[in-house]
Amino acid sequence: MQNVIAIFQRELGSYFDSPLAYIIIPVFLGLVGGFSLFFQDVLASGLASMRTVFFWSAVSFLLLIPAVTMRLFAEEKRTGSIELLVTMPVTESEMVLGKYLAALCLMTTALALTFTWPFTLYAFGSPDVGPLIGGYLGLFLLGAAFTAVGTAASALTSNQVVSFLVALLGCLVPFVSGYALARVPASLLPIVQYLSTEYHFDNLARGVVDSRNIIFYLSVVALFLHVAVFALERRRLA
Repeated sequence: MQNVIAIFQRELGSYFDSPLAYIIIPVFLGLVGGFSLFFQDVLASGLASMRTVFFWSAVSFLLLIPAVTMRLFAEEKRTGSIELLVTMPVTESEMVLGKYLAALCLMTTALALTFTWPFTLYAFGSPDVGPLIGGYLGLFLLGAAFTAVGTAASALTSNQVVSFLVALLGCLVPFVSGYALARVPASLLPIVQYLSTEYHFDNLARGVVDSRNIIFYLSVVALFLHVAVFALERRRLA
């Protein structure tokens, strides 16, 4: 556990020692605020609802989380510092978990800064607490799943651009499939629906906190973190 904490602190510090965190967080808040106010004016709709803010937060995650995770292992491989890491008394699982938690912490920080939206809406009305809690839980789990996908993509390649594109595709396809369920054949609908990250997020954002949605996201996180660990173990054995 000490190795995980050390890697977490090192990686999180690198985010804030570089301009990355100071670019990603304001861009995320700017995208969410801009789209929520100028494309779908949540304050002028007359409804005290966070659904619009949650939707644009999820869409922003599609772009920004791959940008955060693309450097986790790809940069280490490019500079050769990964070779130093693998010779230290630290396992691949500890490396993956430490770096994953650092990226997740940055994502959570950006998400926490959107708490000003509920307080603003309470000044205009009384939004339902259930959808508010479910929406933030859904966003956190969606972000955790996207971060795991990005971590695996970065562990599989030494090129940051390739890592970004693989992570973007891996996050985009299951998210967008939720909006194409009406075109899916009936025989495949249950499978596509269950694999859609948007479907599970939408359920939570409606205030329906179902254990099946939570288990789905946790399974995605576990699967892709295992992929990242396998990619590093294969490199050590090569």
